[in-house]
Amino acid sequence: MKRILYFIIIYTIVSLSIFCEQTQAEQITIGYIELTPYYYTNSENKPDGTLLHLTKRIMNKAGYDCCYKSMPSKRILHTIQKGKNFASIGWFKTPQREKYAKFSLPIYENKPIVVLLRHEDHDQFIKYNTLKELLEQTKFKTGIVAGHSMGGYIDYLLEMHPQSVYTLSGTTQQLVKMLHTGHIDFCLLAPVEIAKIIKQSHYKDDKFSFMSMADIIKGNTRHLIFSKDVSNDTISRINSAITEIKYETELSRYAGH
Repeated sequence: MKRILYFIIIYTIVSLSIFCEQTQAEQITIGYIELTPYYYTNSENKPDGTLLHLTKRIMNKAGYDCCYKSMPSKRILHTIQKGKNFASIGWFKTPQREKYAKFSLPIYENKPIVVLLRHEDHDQFIKYNTLKELLEQTKFKTGIVAGHSMGGYIDYLLEMHPQSVYTLSGTTQQLVKMLHTGHIDFCLLAPVEIAKIIKQSHYKDDKFSFMSMADIIKGNTRHLIFSKDVSNDTISRINSAITEIKYETELSRYAGH
């Protein structure tokens, strides 16, 4: 009897230990930057946005309990490098980031990035067909948020023309304000971002215009990014959830026709 009781106690301790480890593993902190319409803090001080809600669906389907926190982009990347159960939403995959982080399958693909400029300057820009040509003009300066990537090709061009780039430790809304006041001449944004960012910056749409560039023909894919401490098994489960949700979405679209 004592022997049976002993094994029951040992089994219970081991089971509780495994349960605690699993519970701890399922607690993932997810940082997000303030970038409408993808992810932002709404007027009720709650996490909001299309990709944030998609991420909640993904993590719920994969069986993970998450805490969502608004953080500056540089702090997010620093926390990713420090490790632990930490992730973030909507990042472009770059070779530099892959050195210290893990990535999920794509959760979204942007339309090709465009050039946002002041409406009054449109005639000055219309003669240039490519971003490369624009950056080669020393009279034009663009702005980027520190820690943000524009994708491999654009990042390369920006690195090759530092005299044409102003790097801001701030937000995309601040870049739009700098554009409006003339401190920079253009911004690089995905088309879906423009209307909400202008509205949040308290300007009117008719103050700005945008142009497509002939050398930016493909949009960037956005991923969930994880610290290296997040296990491959966890990321595999999350990738399976991404695949399932994409399949469900395609089925619902097909059923709607």
